[in-house]
Amino acid sequence: MFKLFLFFHYLGQRKVLKLLPLTCLVASLLAHYSEANVVVIDDLGAKVEISEPIRRIVSLAPNLTELLFEIDAGNLIVGADEFSNYPPQANSIQRVNSHSAVNYEAITALQPDIIFAWSSGNGISTINRLRSLGFRVFSFEISRLEDFPSVYRRLGILTGKIDESVKMTNKFVSQLESITKRFSKLEKVKTLYQVWDKPLMTVNKQHIISEIISICGGVNVFANIDSLTPIINIEAVLSENPQVILSSGGEEAKRKLFRSWQKWQEIDAVKNKNLFLVPPDLLARQTSRILSGAEYLCQFLEQSR
Repeated sequence: MFKLFLFFHYLGQRKVLKLLPLTCLVASLLAHYSEANVVVIDDLGAKVEISEPIRRIVSLAPNLTELLFEIDAGNLIVGADEFSNYPPQANSIQRVNSHSAVNYEAITALQPDIIFAWSSGNGISTINRLRSLGFRVFSFEISRLEDFPSVYRRLGILTGKIDESVKMTNKFVSQLESITKRFSKLEKVKTLYQVWDKPLMTVNKQHIISEIISICGGVNVFANIDSLTPIINIEAVLSENPQVILSSGGEEAKRKLFRSWQKWQEIDAVKNKNLFLVPPDLLARQTSRILSGAEYLCQFLEQSR
């Protein structure tokens, strides 16, 4: 059999709107599964070769589990990480790893056709060990919103869920366009996104949450710090004087956020009660729900204008 090379890694670097006309090409190429080995490139540059759609998957990250369900491939998952809790059906999947440890014996017993990993979350050492044990590992790293079309298409290739992956790609791009059109040109709002309180942590411009702040017409006041999630001090916040302070969490987290900032009434966000929380997981997990989180964030900035 000859090898059919699908350069999805390359396509993933292009603007999302330019990806849509490629749907027919992808579908045509996949029709040759029976007569060709398909090679797909992961986000670490590794070439993963398959001769037919995958049937048994281990997912090592909750966002990857959710993405698989989004393209109707959740039934192929035989093992997942301990935080894979959405959609609810994911709770019944056997657990094979936590944040700090991987159960290699359990994975071996499941005999997966492929393991999907999160490069920065699971770590290169874990990925390399799984490969050394003979497993086929495909790594993803979603750093920007424009990465999603490539992720959906490669998942569709590997699982045979082409139509579903194309639908999700189009839906994602359409929703992102709508949000950008409605909010990106509005009056700019100085914004602090709080990742953690002790120590006080935020995000820089390389973080996907900062990208969402920009799409919503906000300005990340700590965009230019070198670290992706830098630790900052209250003096820096006082100096930047954000108009809005955002975080993520439920009702208890909301009460905690308000209590922690009340002594700093000289900050505009505190003085004007512009402290808001996006529901948990919407921004933290790189799935289509990140756009639901963006809708919340955009509306919060709109309220502060």
